[in-house]
Parts: sequence; C-alpha cells; structure tokens
Amino acid sequence: MAPDIYILDKEAPIKSLEELTDKLKGKPLYIDRWATWCNPCIEQFKYSTDLHNFLKDNKIEIVYLNSDKDLDEQKWFEFIIDHNLKGYHIRLNNALGIDLTRKGIYIPGLPQYIIIGKDGNLIENKALKPSTGEKLHNQLKEKLNL
Repeated sequence: MAPDIYILDKEAPIKSLEELTDKLKGKPLYIDRWATWCNPCIEQFKYSTDLHNFLKDNKIEIVYLNSDKDLDEQKWFEFIIDHNLKGYHIRLNNALGIDLTRKGIYIPGLPQYIIIGKDGNLIENKALKPSTGEKLHNQLKEKLNL
C-alpha cells in the first residue's frame, strides 16, 4: 500500500480483540477508532506526526480502527494515504464490534482511543486524544509502565 501502512485484515476480517493482539503479539497498542465522516476524528489526525514519533520511540504500535459501515475499500485506502495514517489498519465488522462491546471496550461516539497492554488486555478504553500531546504521552508511559 505505502511505506509504514499495513492492513491487518486484508486476508480475512479480524473478529475479536484476541485476533488483533495475536497479530501484534507482545506489543502494546494505542487504538484510534475513527470514521471518515467524523470531523473530530479528522481534526486529531493533524497531531499524528508528533504521536507517531512518540509511539515509535516507545515501541508502541498504533492501530487505526475504521468504523465506517459502507465505505468502499478503495476510498478507505485513499483516505489513509491522504491523511498519512502510518501504522496498522483494520475495519470494524459486526463480530469485532460485538466482541469489543461484550468486553466493555467499545463505547458509543467517536473518536475513541484505547490502550492495550503487551499481554493483549485492555488498560484504558477512554485514553487521551493525540491533541493532548504531553498529557497523552505521560498517560501511555504510566499505563504501560514505560
């Protein structure tokens, strides 16, 4: 697709948090749940360079979880490229949505930011947003024991 952009569910949909964390085994995750129609989500993408630098320096992977229901795959790819969303990408499908809801991770409303530990367990489902800068960095360091 492009350097530093990876589609995790290209071969098959990811249906659970376990499937996601198995693909990125042993890595802490910062999940950004977003949609193309969500202006607050798009506004946060302006802070991605600083965020990506911090995450890379601290060996935290970013996963962009797209929540659009009827978005054409090509338009999704173009949106990712246009907004320079480097990292891992997946789409929210019914099975994954049910799993995240059952585990108390999914909350209504966008954007949503989630911290998952190296062990694959939820640490925070209402993490700070990228525009908070240093506050988010400190939250990630504290929650992930960095």
